[in-house]
Amino acid sequence: MPTDRALRAEPALSLALLRVVVPLLMLLSPGFTAGVAVAGWEPARWSVPEGLSWFVALVPINESWARGAQAIVLFAAVLASLGVYARAALALLSVTAFYLFAIAQLAGFVWHDMHLLWFALVLAASPCADVLAWDATRPLDTTHSRYALPLWTVRVLLGVIYFFPGLHKLRESGLDWALGDNLLNQLHWKWAQHGVVPSLRIDRAPWLLKTGGVFVLLFELGFLPLLFWRRARPWLALTGLSFHLLSEWVFRIPFASLWLCYAVLIDPRAALLRAGAWLTRWRRTPGPARADVVEAPPEESARRRGVLWATATLLVLGATIQGARGQMRSYPLACYPTFQWRVGALMPDLGLEVVLADGTARPLRHARSRSGYRSQRQWAELWSLAGVYGSVSVERLTAYVRALPRSTLDGAVSVRAYRDRISVRPEHWGAPPVQRKLIATVALER
Repeated sequence: MPTDRALRAEPALSLALLRVVVPLLMLLSPGFTAGVAVAGWEPARWSVPEGLSWFVALVPINESWARGAQAIVLFAAVLASLGVYARAALALLSVTAFYLFAIAQLAGFVWHDMHLLWFALVLAASPCADVLAWDATRPLDTTHSRYALPLWTVRVLLGVIYFFPGLHKLRESGLDWALGDNLLNQLHWKWAQHGVVPSLRIDRAPWLLKTGGVFVLLFELGFLPLLFWRRARPWLALTGLSFHLLSEWVFRIPFASLWLCYAVLIDPRAALLRAGAWLTRWRRTPGPARADVVEAPPEESARRRGVLWATATLLVLGATIQGARGQMRSYPLACYPTFQWRVGALMPDLGLEVVLADGTARPLRHARSRSGYRSQRQWAELWSLAGVYGSVSVERLTAYVRALPRSTLDGAVSVRAYRDRISVRPEHWGAPPVQRKLIATVALER
């Protein structure tokens, strides 16, 4: 088994910052609240992604258990971020968060923030609380080879997350993905889903979209190899931050849960040590400020190194296999969204129509807030129900209709479900569907 000394020394502070950030991000993850909500659904409404069939078959799933898991996740996340019994807290967090987040994936849409679970597992197996922790035993600027493996594991996982979406874009569409009309249509899809047209109409500058498309391909494909060039990592972090902020601004795709983990790409010691003397209170043991004049941390025991190597190998191998397959609808290992297919100007939707006793019909407004907003999770569930991702399940459709507010079904004897195709052009929003196909009729109990 490789020893710690086989790897170059890395700052303990980078690993500790990741330990602070990851548990807090897990509390902000959609799965933290969605897991409880989905646990209360009728099981017929669930859609089980690849990797969770055993979970649904063997593990009890109900709202009470989910709320209990939610409380434990909150407790363990706070302890882990503070560095109080950090490894035990992270192990507990990993198990309970998996239970809660796995339930959230049954809604017909896989949340691609499973990297938080991956990173929590790596942290649980690593010496992540040597600094910046309640239980800290080392000075803030400590460096040692024992921190290298967990940091490199997270870096490579980040690289895998970016690399395969870029690869699948090229394999599926080539440079036409960036240089054709695809990005314009992708942009209008996202705007239509959110129901907002930005004041800056970037869709009216095709050359800018094409330049951005080429940048996306270069960034995604170049991230992994550039990780191995130490001087390039801070620039990668800056480029990645710009990439995600632009994606959020232009395409309404927020991904803060990923770029906030860029602590593994930078050496933050100098900046934080200059921030003020108050940081020294995190050091339980007195000693000089420089790590090179104090006793170096001991190497991890053979057992702990073995657990860390096994965790790193399984996660990197699993993420690589799923990435190569382009399997986005699986959990807890999956390829991150590729956006590889060239889309047109028509987007699918699930249209519902209430049929009254006298045979007349009226449209049924559903899965929207009072202001008309529909979340990304809701869009994904409706596409799943409409058969966009596979075959139509009448049983799931029936469970979905039965869960609608009773006031919307007053006087109805049945509900017709359609796979609609709507125009995403901003000037066409609110217009009737361009195409409509009946996929099921749900009879209602009277």
